[in-house]
Amino acid sequence: MTGWERQQKSRMLGEATISSRLALLRRFSDFAESYPWSWTPGDVEDFTISLTSGEARLAPSTIRGYHLTLRMFCDYLTDARYEWPCQCRDRFGSVPSQVCHEWNTVAHLNEYEGRPERRPLTYDEVQRLFDYADEQVERITASRRKGALAALHDAQMIKPVTRSGYAATSCVASTWPTFDRTPTCATGAPTGRCTCATARPFAAASRGGGRC
Repeated sequence: MTGWERQQKSRMLGEATISSRLALLRRFSDFAESYPWSWTPGDVEDFTISLTSGEARLAPSTIRGYHLTLRMFCDYLTDARYEWPCQCRDRFGSVPSQVCHEWNTVAHLNEYEGRPERRPLTYDEVQRLFDYADEQVERITASRRKGALAALHDAQMIKPVTRSGYAATSCVASTWPTFDRTPTCATGAPTGRCTCATARPFAAASRGGGRC
């Protein structure tokens, strides 16, 4: 495990990533009640079943991450370039093997495996959302009722949030853009020009906050 930790640091991986992987290996070793050179595919299967049963069962994406960590460690352990197979054979009379294979690990079959309410929209769904927002502006305008300005604001705000990932909280709390006169330029001389329209999120417009 120390050698694998050193290898990961050589790859410039983050400390949090490395420590979480090592913690999983120790957890799996405790579960299997054996050292890595004695692990078997059956240990992986029993470990997986323990993670998918009970009230604290884990999501498939989390278990797949565990499988990936175990697979990477076994790839390192069985790599002849590190001589661990020979060391284990000479010291313990047992050669480590790859215990994770396509029949006992979670396959990445679905593009999105998280909670359904957090699934990103497809291209067609995004386009339908934009079209619907624009149609609301036209519908309210044609009916000569109040709300067209608010609908236009929503339609304009939805697009940058969806396309560029602009902070949704800032966008939701935004007010209509305002034009502010810039009395002086960088040198202090009066210019008489106006700044371009920029949305002012609630946090920036609150007491003590500056303009965004």
